[in-house]
Amino acid sequence: MNALAQPIAAAVEASATDDVLIHVRFAPNADIFTIDRLPVGQSGKAWFDHLYANASSYYRTFANGRGFFRIPASVFATL
Repeated sequence: MNALAQPIAAAVEASATDDVLIHVRFAPNADIFTIDRLPVGQSGKAWFDHLYANASSYYRTFANGRGFFRIPASVFATL
């Protein structure tokens, strides 16, 4: 790695640690199978709906019924 790439790599690493990752797994019938950071007393579907309504631009879909939210910590704190 050259001297110019080091500050960029450090900035990318710092921004990645400031993100909150929430992984979601769906059952074949599209129900929520698992979701991270689930608040106590809330269903997986309600938590997913809340996150998607307020942070849909941070959601990414993957194959095999998976997806995740990569939400900046400052945005997640307001949720």
